[in-house]
Amino acid sequence: MVARVAKLLAVQIEGTEAELIKSGTPDALAVAKRLKDAREAFVDVVNFVAGNTKASPNAVFAGSVPYLMLAGNVMAGWQMARALLVAQEQIAAGTDVAFMQAKITTARFYADHLLVKAGGMRDSIVDGAESVTALALDAF
Repeated sequence: MVARVAKLLAVQIEGTEAELIKSGTPDALAVAKRLKDAREAFVDVVNFVAGNTKASPNAVFAGSVPYLMLAGNVMAGWQMARALLVAQEQIAAGTDVAFMQAKITTARFYADHLLVKAGGMRDSIVDGAESVTALALDAF
């Protein structure tokens, strides 16, 4: 159930990526690329969690904190991308241009500095369990 909801969110994010690409502005295209990469990392992790929760729960639980960070960053990046699209429309209409440009710049910053970390978080979740579970509990 949870995996299905996460994948439905990923489909919505993909729709926003398409809107960004259609927009064609340099900022929108840059955000679309970063958002796509982050979404794909998120889906990889969702598949890992769904496929391993029963067979290898400790491997899944070892990546729980990075998973929450990844999911939060991807969802926030998606909302920033949506704000970028609205800001572009508002600029075209001549509405509060300076503020809307700041929205676009903020979305680009988020994509360039936070969404780019999604691949590393995916790797730590999918491939990092062994180093988390290597020590015996009494070693702590």
